[in-house]
Amino acid sequence: MKALSIALSGVLLVFSLLIGCVAYVPGPPPDGVYVPGPPPEPLVDVRPVIPYPDSVWIGGYWGYHGGNWNWRRGYWDRRPHPGAEWHPGRWHHHGPRGWGWRPGYWR
Repeated sequence: MKALSIALSGVLLVFSLLIGCVAYVPGPPPDGVYVPGPPPEPLVDVRPVIPYPDSVWIGGYWGYHGGNWNWRRGYWDRRPHPGAEWHPGRWHHHGPRGWGWRPGYWR
């Protein structure tokens, strides 16, 4: 019984340490987000060295959160399957509803 108690204490300790390592990184705005005006002009991302063969550059984009535009930097990613192509997300004008976000996707 004592060994089980020690093992459980160790698991709880490791779990609590791991929880402290988790950071919130906002992703793309969800589909259905509308904002009153267009995004700013895109910034130029400096592409780091390609990390592995067949990497695909996912370009940066303007996200909208809390009433502010925030630039989300680009990054290298792996194709989900051979021959997959990345189609970037984009903001599109919806008349009186404002500008809406369509997330990027793999095809």
